[in-house]
Amino acid sequence: MEQDKRRPTQRGKTTVARERPRDPSARPKSPRPQRGNAADREAARRERLARSEASGDTEASTRRKAEPRKPAPKRPKPQPKRKKAKKPHRVYNTNFGFKFLVMLAVVAVIVLSMIIFFKVKHIEVLLPQGENGEKAYYTAEEIIEASGINLDENLLSLSKATVAARIHAALPYVNDIQVKKQLPGTVIISFSEFDVSYAIQDETGAWWLMSREGRILEATEEKEAKTHLYVTGMLIQKPEIGDFIQPASSAGADPSEIGAKHAVVLEVIPALEGSSFVKQLDRIDVSTSYDLILWWESDRYKIRLGTTENLNYKLQFLQSVLDNNDIQHRSGVIDLTFQEDEKVHFLEFH
Repeated sequence: MEQDKRRPTQRGKTTVARERPRDPSARPKSPRPQRGNAADREAARRERLARSEASGDTEASTRRKAEPRKPAPKRPKPQPKRKKAKKPHRVYNTNFGFKFLVMLAVVAVIVLSMIIFFKVKHIEVLLPQGENGEKAYYTAEEIIEASGINLDENLLSLSKATVAARIHAALPYVNDIQVKKQLPGTVIISFSEFDVSYAIQDETGAWWLMSREGRILEATEEKEAKTHLYVTGMLIQKPEIGDFIQPASSAGADPSEIGAKHAVVLEVIPALEGSSFVKQLDRIDVSTSYDLILWWESDRYKIRLGTTENLNYKLQFLQSVLDNNDIQHRSGVIDLTFQEDEKVHFLEFH
């Protein structure tokens, strides 16, 4: 009885098995040997080559001979998969918003208290006293009015520099100003006034009083002007109160010489204020910028200083000359120009 050629497969299915010849010689030969040594494989290769030449495919055979076999590319080794780093878990501070609101509330309270509580309630003015107990040129009411400070104005936002500038602009005799704030609502103003004022004439013939810096203080009459230390030899442009002096030009005058005279006036006046004899001087003559002349006590002494070079040294030397008993009862020219030597020359008037 013939054996059943069928064999079971997966899931109960059956297939018919293909019959294979039992005789190995009856099997079809493969053109390429599946097994064998290198000699058999080389023989098979030559056989294939001969077949291709016989079929006329010489070009392919030539190309195969010429082209060496390329080694098979190496497969990259599989890299182990890296594990993704876990992101750190963020912890949110839920109290931040509350703290921020509290901070804003505190700032608002501080600002509100500054606006409500720190207001100007009192303005105190400290008036200067003269050397001989003289009263100040300005009253406290004039200082307060010139300051522009209003009561109930915010104290902390008040600008001290602005207050000082207002007083300077309105009151020319005021010199140094100090403005202080005192909590909860007081402003203290202290100042000094110019002790010595100087007189100068403008191009129209009018006389003016000015400060040591050359700032116009007020208009005055000629008689009053000559009770002060006044300047001759240079005229100024017609000014406004509070302006600084500007030299007036004249026909045929050298502009550089006019500028030099202006510089001499602004240099000699502050230097004279440091001396003890400034109030005994009558006038300053700058007819020429290189020959500065001072006149002492109703023209008793004519003091020649020359240029302003070494001016402080010359004024100190002058003080020692005036203290000399030999000339105290005489009048004449005191020459401090030091043109020929380093000596002071006295030439008595005749």
